[in-house]
Amino acid sequence: MTATTADISSLQPPRHVAWEPQRATTLADARKRTAFIRLLRFGLIGLTGVIVVAVIVQILLRSLGGEVQAPVTVGEDARMINPRFTGRDENGTPYVVTADAAIRRRGEDTRLTELESPQLDYDLISADEEAEGVLARTGLYDADARTLDLSADVRFRTRSGYEFLAEHARIYLSDERVVGDSPVEGDGPMGTIRADGYEILDGGDRVVFTGNVRTHLRNEASDGGDQP
Repeated sequence: MTATTADISSLQPPRHVAWEPQRATTLADARKRTAFIRLLRFGLIGLTGVIVVAVIVQILLRSLGGEVQAPVTVGEDARMINPRFTGRDENGTPYVVTADAAIRRRGEDTRLTELESPQLDYDLISADEEAEGVLARTGLYDADARTLDLSADVRFRTRSGYEFLAEHARIYLSDERVVGDSPVEGDGPMGTIRADGYEILDGGDRVVFTGNVRTHLRNEASDGGDQP
């Protein structure tokens, strides 16, 4: 009888393979990684600084009197819709000149911009309440001289409480002054006044009337009367 030899190796439990933990990162590798992270951190700080400087530069450029919207050339003229001009007077008080539209004539002085329904956000004067912010029908803005000429149905009020109606006014935005060389009517806490010209000084605290001045003063006792 022939003996049969069986292969019992497959029946034996598998031998465990020896496991070795991975070698820990060396001190040199750790230092390289730390230096790389530090470099990234400095890079992010530098990028943040560049962004902040760019934002500040944009704000400064706008405060010096730039238009937000680029002009659109129509024929020989450059026309802007809803233009916006900003700046500051000699005391640092900011002002904003806006309008429904603006036209810059080709071949003429590029400092001058014609305005339709000009408006002014400024501490010196404000628009009449019924005019919804509009100071006049037309205007002319000089960016270099920082003057705003208003024409046709000029209506505004001073911070002292007087309301004025005239056909012309030149606002000197640099030194808080308004000059008018056309007949003017005024109404305020002390009464009404008519004159051929006027000048608003000291930031609106003093008003000088010239030429054929007539006043109608109010007081507690009576309404008063016209006085030359």
